[in-house]
Amino acid sequence: MAASEPAGTARVLRSRGPLAALCAVLVAGLLLVSGCAHLPQSGPVGTSDPLPGAENQMNYSFTPAGPVQDASPEDIIRGFLNAGTGIQDDYATAREFLTEDAATSWNPEARTLVYHEAPTVVPSAQDNQYEVQMEVDSVVDERGIMNRMPANTSEAVGFELAQVDGQWRISQVPGGSMLETAQFRALFASHELYFYDQSYAYAVPDLRWFVNRSGTAADIVGALMDGPAPYLDGAVRTAFQSGSELSRPSVPVSAGQAKVDLTQQTVESADPLTRQRMQQQLELTLDGLNNVSGVEMSVDLNPLDLGEVPENFQPATINPGVGSTQVAVADGELVYFEGDATVPVGGLQVEVEGGPVDPAMSLDGTRFAFLTADRTHMVSAGTDGSQQLEVEGEELTRPSFDSSGWTWTVDHANGTRIMAVQSADRGDVSLEISAEWLGDRTVHALRISRDGTRAAIVAGEGDSAHLYLSGVIRDSEGVPRGLGSPVRLEPTVPVNDVNWVSDQELLVAATSSDSSVEAQTIGLDGSLVTHRPLLGMTGFSTGPGDNPVYAETAEAVHTLAGSTWRSQAGALAHDLAFPG
Repeated sequence: MAASEPAGTARVLRSRGPLAALCAVLVAGLLLVSGCAHLPQSGPVGTSDPLPGAENQMNYSFTPAGPVQDASPEDIIRGFLNAGTGIQDDYATAREFLTEDAATSWNPEARTLVYHEAPTVVPSAQDNQYEVQMEVDSVVDERGIMNRMPANTSEAVGFELAQVDGQWRISQVPGGSMLETAQFRALFASHELYFYDQSYAYAVPDLRWFVNRSGTAADIVGALMDGPAPYLDGAVRTAFQSGSELSRPSVPVSAGQAKVDLTQQTVESADPLTRQRMQQQLELTLDGLNNVSGVEMSVDLNPLDLGEVPENFQPATINPGVGSTQVAVADGELVYFEGDATVPVGGLQVEVEGGPVDPAMSLDGTRFAFLTADRTHMVSAGTDGSQQLEVEGEELTRPSFDSSGWTWTVDHANGTRIMAVQSADRGDVSLEISAEWLGDRTVHALRISRDGTRAAIVAGEGDSAHLYLSGVIRDSEGVPRGLGSPVRLEPTVPVNDVNWVSDQELLVAATSSDSSVEAQTIGLDGSLVTHRPLLGMTGFSTGPGDNPVYAETAEAVHTLAGSTWRSQAGALAHDLAFPG
């Protein structure tokens, strides 16, 4: 640690080489295969039956050892790190490694730093100060929001020690705990908080991570009432007003019913429609816990009267389906594509030189947008025979329809401009969407989620491209105005294109006509599934439900069956796309 840096701080170090990253992945995998008995932990580990009201079928129980007599400063630090697995009694064992003042002030849930390899403890130039250096996989903040780190990211965390009755103890410690990846997977689980789109028609997942313990339901409800993750600010709505709180720090579960007791202030201004939406939001969110089948709301332990269901209340849709029909190009014309068959689109009149490329289809299947062959014009067309030039520019990206009828593309004629256009029969409105965080990055692909709340974007500079997820900010009329500050997702394959598989999964790849291409499914929880390479993959498409993954080469259309790409010899179309 530099002399000018106080203990208890963290800083990012330069990245390590690929060999270290590979070793970390292999070690984590071996730990998971071999079981918890081999976790890097000085005390025993086992499993226990769920506690009354526990939300998980199995709880992992770690019993780390406390400090030993005459332990060195380095051993005290290592023991403290290991003791972070002992969540019992508010991390009582970990606090034994701290001075009295530090034990009182330390907040173990301020953040959770997840690392790959065994940390290295390094003395600082300052007396009794040390750095713990580790390769970081991800960081979970106190709201359960996970930030994945780029591969080979390292961090240094500072500690200061003092002697108490002749024994070394940690006197300055950063807030939070540090867990190896296998420990983290044993102690934490991902949960979906659900918010609403601007119209309250769709339920939008917000993935969070919480410790597996009997109080998880209360943690989840508290996080829900605290509001969405920052990247969704302005993009989603909630039925809970600012300042909403539980009246007591627990959500007991009895006979499958979660008892959510709220303060009077939380519900006093909520009309019957809002109360129905609060109930639905809680049900959708707590349904992910395997011991919850319903929710009962109360105020100061008195049952909350929801009143009659208002006529304008509608159940929110999760992961909206799109059917099995795609749009594609065959013989220079737009066609419907299903299975391996093509059908002309009735009523459509497309007249562009060179024919259409990169088509998109609205969610109701009646409107289409496509690019000209040189990708300088985006044109819209409808089954009513209409055709309209919507955007003129350079290096336009493939169009994407949202749930409100807006068509999106990115123009690179003068910097990077994100454009959203409403179809001619709805007023022919063209807007430039604010996204200052993009700067002058080249956008290779932009896809709007089918609930209309999020944009998946592949963008970068030069040959380097990354995957971002950004909230779509709309005004009170549902008109898109901006893309919020994004989160960066971390696929492990090169990317230049992206598709939504579901409301929680994306498919990415770096398509190429002359190289072997690996597509990868990446979940919002960070899960990764890498698919078998396919030589010359020039495009891919997928949709929610039982729809398979489609991939295109110059010779054929392929579908993914298990881990094998199967050619559909009769399919003569290209540029496939599901609605959206």
